[in-house]
Amino acid sequence: MSEMSAVMLSEWGGELSVDTVTQPEPGPNEVRIAVRACAITRTVENAIQGGLSDDPSLLPRIPGHEFAGVIDAVGTMVSSVAPGDRVLSYFYLTCGMCQACRQGNRNQCTDFDGWVGVNCDGAYAEYATIPAANAIPIPDECSFTAAALAADGLATPLHVCERANVTDSDTVLILGGAGRIGIHLSQLAASRGANVISADVNQTQLTHIDEMTGSAVETVDASRDDFADQVQHATSYTGGPTVIVDTVGDINTIKDAWDLLGMGGCLVTLTTHHDRSFAPPLKQFIYTETSLIGSRYATSDQVIRAAQMFADNRINHVVRDTVGLDEVPAIHAQLRAGETFGTTMLTPR
Repeated sequence: MSEMSAVMLSEWGGELSVDTVTQPEPGPNEVRIAVRACAITRTVENAIQGGLSDDPSLLPRIPGHEFAGVIDAVGTMVSSVAPGDRVLSYFYLTCGMCQACRQGNRNQCTDFDGWVGVNCDGAYAEYATIPAANAIPIPDECSFTAAALAADGLATPLHVCERANVTDSDTVLILGGAGRIGIHLSQLAASRGANVISADVNQTQLTHIDEMTGSAVETVDASRDDFADQVQHATSYTGGPTVIVDTVGDINTIKDAWDLLGMGGCLVTLTTHHDRSFAPPLKQFIYTETSLIGSRYATSDQVIRAAQMFADNRINHVVRDTVGLDEVPAIHAQLRAGETFGTTMLTPR
């Protein structure tokens, strides 16, 4: 049997290692993909820490879900794609048969089977095997790097914008604006006509936001004691943000942001950290007619549309660095220590 290099996790919350393992063979309804690009992100770090599942029976595991590549082999019963096709991977493992799946809302699958890179091996490797239903064709004009980011880094912001119905009447405050979700959400919300304010915690990250988004986005420093005053000043003409998007999960910052929310506005959260909760008094929802909503990944249709946005250059895909497999454990150590931000892209071949 053929071998390949892969990044392995042997214990939830443990260290990553780069090992030589057996190349996977696709099952009857699966495809094997030669990985060309896989994003190294805080979402994967959260999964490594057991933030999605900490079931020891799922180990050892190859992490990594936000990826694109070329189909190398297909299992029996696969007719939707073929070897040589350029594809990206849908993150969720879904049944395809429940009402939500049949209506196109795969992200709300009621017979959910887990996540790529958690419940099955992911793409921190030269090859990855996934269900054929998770392999989504890439537009010809879309690079592998952009397609990998479209799979989550832009698809999730698209779902957020549609979940919160972001329009040109909104002022959107993004918490964690320099991250891969934040930087693409900033661009997308601005393209929909919204006034966008992006918050992060140091000058390096704020400068990155400015460089990637230009005059379309205003930045505020969330680490300063006058964070609330900065946001109030930036939104004085609207009475506060109408949409706040939490990409970080810092409870103190969320509380500050909630208090700034304008009349009739909504706070959208998409973090899944254990043991963090936020519960405003019920009367606040009534007095200001505000709402607190969750955003759960994206639909397949939104992933397809995200890839097309990159292909059409309507949104710029933002990658800060590119590394090989041997460097992945060090990047995750930096993520864990808060020493890096944004997207580092793995190109394993």
